[in-house]
Amino acid sequence: MSVHDVQAVIEASDYVCHNSVTRHGGSYSTCICPKAACGAVVSGDERDDCPEHSLNPVQYSHWSAECPQVLATARTAVDRGLAVFPLPIGGRVPEPGWQRQATLLPERLPELLAGRGVGIGCRASNVVALDLDVHGDDGPGILAALAERVGETIPDTFTVATPSGGRHLYFRAPMGCTIGSVSGGRTALGPGIDIRGPGRRSGGYLVGPGSLIDGRPYTIARDVPVAPLPDWITALLTPQEG
Repeated sequence: MSVHDVQAVIEASDYVCHNSVTRHGGSYSTCICPKAACGAVVSGDERDDCPEHSLNPVQYSHWSAECPQVLATARTAVDRGLAVFPLPIGGRVPEPGWQRQATLLPERLPELLAGRGVGIGCRASNVVALDLDVHGDDGPGILAALAERVGETIPDTFTVATPSGGRHLYFRAPMGCTIGSVSGGRTALGPGIDIRGPGRRSGGYLVGPGSLIDGRPYTIARDVPVAPLPDWITALLTPQEG
């Protein structure tokens, strides 16, 4: 079964322990482990060598509205003023119209995220995010070196750890900010640092905490308030608008 069939797996399992479910042609009767290691099913630990999980990607089904970890993580993001929208399960690219779905209302999350991943909209959140990569270039190290060179500091702020070991640093955008999104090491902050910002129209987005890509999670590394975007970073990024 492919990742594209995961929604069918979710519906077949009814968001319950799948070791007694046989529906829609899928049999999980031989599986003795819970459907997810996230805590949606708490009776034991998910086995990496589970043959049923090799045949059917039920490990993804804990992205449902009943998953306490995904919802709790998404609520934490909303509590920090980050607007959440759904991503396709296991994917990084949102469906058209995602900007209109971004919400700061926690009561909407169970329905919005049922069987979905978590995205963070920069414009709806009024944030600029620094995406610090660690593949090829040392994004965190380059940012730290830049701050030292200009005699500034990087404030403590809400931070998400990516599966690759990188970091997403969220900063509150200044009034009227139209900093856009730039990738590929072409930002004024240096290689290994991508920018996601509110832009002039729809704005950028990031894969949010609680999402999994290829079974690997995005997690909250620093649960602290979103700090204002430092003036020195604003000054470096603003010329790229024009």
